[in-house]
Amino acid sequence: MSVRPTGTVTFLFTDIEGSTQRWERDPGAMAAALRRHDVLMRDAIEAHGGYVFKVVGDAFCATFAKTPDAVAAALRGQRALLAEDFLDVDGVRVRMAVHAGHAEEREGDYLGPAVNRVARLLAAGHGGQILVSGTAADLLQDELPREGSLRDLGEHRLKDLARAERIYQFVAPGLPETHPALRSLEQLPNNLPAQLTSFVGREQDLDEIKQLMREHRLVTLVATGGAGKTRCAIQAGAEFLEGFSDGAWLVELAAISNAALVTGAIAHALGVREVPNRALLDTLLAYLQRRRLLLILDNCEHVIDEVRSVVAAIFRGCPGVRILATSREPLNTAGERAFRLPSLAVPPAGESATAEKTREYGAVALFTDRAVSSDGRFKLTDENAGFVAEIVARLDGIPLAIELAAARVKIVSPQQLTQKLNERFRVLTGGDRSALPRQQTLRATIDWSFDLLDERERALFRRLAIFSGGWTLQAAIEVCCEEGGPDEWEMLDVLTSLVDKSLVVVDTLGAEQRFRMLVSIREYALERSSEAGEAERTAEKHARFFAAFVETLAPLVLALEDVEWKREFGAELDNVRAAIEWTIVRRHDPAIGLALLAALEWPELVVTPHEALGWFEAAAACVDAETDAIVHSRILRHCVLLEWLEGRPLGQLEQTALHAVEVAKKTGDANEIARALANLGACYRSAARFEEADRTFAEAYETPDLLTRITANAVLRLWAVTDLQRQNVERARQRFSQLVGLERPASEAHASALLNLGELEFAVGNTEAARDSARRAKETYEQSNSVYLVLVLSNLAAYALAAGDIQDARTHLREALTLQRSAGAGWLAAVVENHALFAATLGEHERAALLAGFGDAQYASRGDVRQHTENWGYERLRTLLANAYAADELARQMGAGARLTEEQALELAAAIHELATP
Repeated sequence: MSVRPTGTVTFLFTDIEGSTQRWERDPGAMAAALRRHDVLMRDAIEAHGGYVFKVVGDAFCATFAKTPDAVAAALRGQRALLAEDFLDVDGVRVRMAVHAGHAEEREGDYLGPAVNRVARLLAAGHGGQILVSGTAADLLQDELPREGSLRDLGEHRLKDLARAERIYQFVAPGLPETHPALRSLEQLPNNLPAQLTSFVGREQDLDEIKQLMREHRLVTLVATGGAGKTRCAIQAGAEFLEGFSDGAWLVELAAISNAALVTGAIAHALGVREVPNRALLDTLLAYLQRRRLLLILDNCEHVIDEVRSVVAAIFRGCPGVRILATSREPLNTAGERAFRLPSLAVPPAGESATAEKTREYGAVALFTDRAVSSDGRFKLTDENAGFVAEIVARLDGIPLAIELAAARVKIVSPQQLTQKLNERFRVLTGGDRSALPRQQTLRATIDWSFDLLDERERALFRRLAIFSGGWTLQAAIEVCCEEGGPDEWEMLDVLTSLVDKSLVVVDTLGAEQRFRMLVSIREYALERSSEAGEAERTAEKHARFFAAFVETLAPLVLALEDVEWKREFGAELDNVRAAIEWTIVRRHDPAIGLALLAALEWPELVVTPHEALGWFEAAAACVDAETDAIVHSRILRHCVLLEWLEGRPLGQLEQTALHAVEVAKKTGDANEIARALANLGACYRSAARFEEADRTFAEAYETPDLLTRITANAVLRLWAVTDLQRQNVERARQRFSQLVGLERPASEAHASALLNLGELEFAVGNTEAARDSARRAKETYEQSNSVYLVLVLSNLAAYALAAGDIQDARTHLREALTLQRSAGAGWLAAVVENHALFAATLGEHERAALLAGFGDAQYASRGDVRQHTENWGYERLRTLLANAYAADELARQMGAGARLTEEQALELAAAIHELATP
């Protein structure tokens, strides 16, 4: 038997891919194959000095003193397995992983982060593959087997969510070289954030949570603040990721103060955009209806009623969705299984405390891990194990409290920590330990951490709580510093100190650093700020800072740099929401909020039109005699656009637009007047009042030299669309040509211009030019996941039908239908009518007539006028149907189609794709 390696060792983990299905299919043959597999693997490992310390089912866990020996054993094992006849079980494909690191050896077993790391590495691989971690690769140096080499597979986040791992594949003659993509987080759809700390102390709880998730569609992790609910939920999502073909998606609700925004938060996490004339919840449900995914709803307690309502709606119509929620109380809804997350296990009082015994307890393991992160010299020993055990017991095994205490080991020893905690709890409870409730324990720990701060740190800690969703260093300087306060470097020093003490978390995204507080700590800091009498002053400075921040984005707006604008604004969205809430909704200082919203363009790119309209309508209600006319004009202008996106009645929309023009003209500002008039012209066009629309656009464009790029863009776009609807093609071409010169390539506005140009080319019979223009628009829309992608696909299908390209039409219609059904885009009638034309072209007249009737009813109910491409398709469809049916029979068929539900119409359209091409 080989000698057990100790200290820094190299691990080789292996298992058989797909063994469960083989056992179910032929247990007898699989048992024989497994016996042979075990002999070959053990021979290969021991031939190179390896020590097999565990065999679980078909999985081997072995250690080696030297990394080259582990790789050589893996190579020998793979070759032996490949040479064996396993045809009775359709082959035995074994995946292998090699990683090196320090591990604790105890009674023949190994414990520690390195063991967890190699297990995660193995889970990312495929049968026949040998994966080598970056750490192990560094130790190999020039000692690889002569015929082998390492192929760099890049950096991957494994399912422990900690640091990314550089992964290599060991390649050698006789081994399969081509494998699917690694099962890492990058290769599976998700938005799970990377974690700066390892997952420690809750492995057993995680197993129980995963089992509940297999059995129930809704599992809620219930505990008070600081228990680690979020960390457990994210880890469970990573563990379960492979089971959901459409991914695992984290929805952070902590920063939401308005329950009405819950649906929007879920939609935003999933990339679902609101569409006109349809409730966002309906759009979200349509998107989720045929998807298999996991939603993680984090911090539900303050919006629990709305969460309960949305979850119920999802479960009624979306069978492939499972939900993992975190809350301080259960949702109390049908089908829920609440899991009360316990405190971490602590050593029992009176037990002799040795390092070996205490490290088995989750609370001690967490303290040790975080203490090492704080001070790399820290080590759990027999001398300090008793003090550590007492510390975690005093802290009731609460993870956040333990992390706060562990962050102090670089300054004080565990013995000194014990004394400090004893003093704190004696003051709070009069020495009665049994009277110490769990939440008071957490508060006492944060109190203690706060008391240990110097005055600069305390002041900054209190004021930082005003930020929602995080902050930058510059924001901290401008919002939290009083006159003559610290400069950038001093602020960075104080922030770093708070990070070191686990009171602030730092996130690094590329070259950018942002800071944030955990929910429990932020709540505490807000209380302290209020007690200090500085909350109002800090909130005012916060609101002024973000009003100024929005103004700094003006150059991006004027240059139509919508992608960069969206990135910068999106990072501060929660802070902007908080500023609007404080200034406009609570009316502490409406003038600041009005200035912020007046400077804000494109809110519909980052929040739902419903939420944005709520902001601007509340702002309009705050306008008074002292409000600047330009500010008032901009507020009303946004109301018009957002009311249109929300599908408000045309009469209401026109009244708002007329009021906006009236206010804009008081400003004397050419751009404000032109933007307001352009919106009014669009209202007239929607009502088919083309003469009034034309006069209004002409007035808007009366002084083009005074207009900015974005204003000219808005006026010309709406005017050109009106020209095209009136079939004034040459005037439309002239304006669209001007428009393309104003656009920024690869922007949504440029894609929209290309889409309109495609319609124009189609109107004059240049079908191939129309197809080319629409294809270019599609490329941009695909990059931004734009809701307009459905429209351009529908147009491409129409152009293909006009060109007689049935296969291309089928392809585009299938894509459009998929998006329509999943995202509930606002072009239902166009998509359905193009399917009707497709069916009629194939000779399926009954289906075509039914869908034509449904489309007619949709246009009539919304009061819309078909644009040129849709009108061409409709006229051609009616001609084909008139040739197939007598007038009364066609009317009967279309009447039946008008009574179809949306889902019935979409099902009918989907069935057309099963038809053979003539």
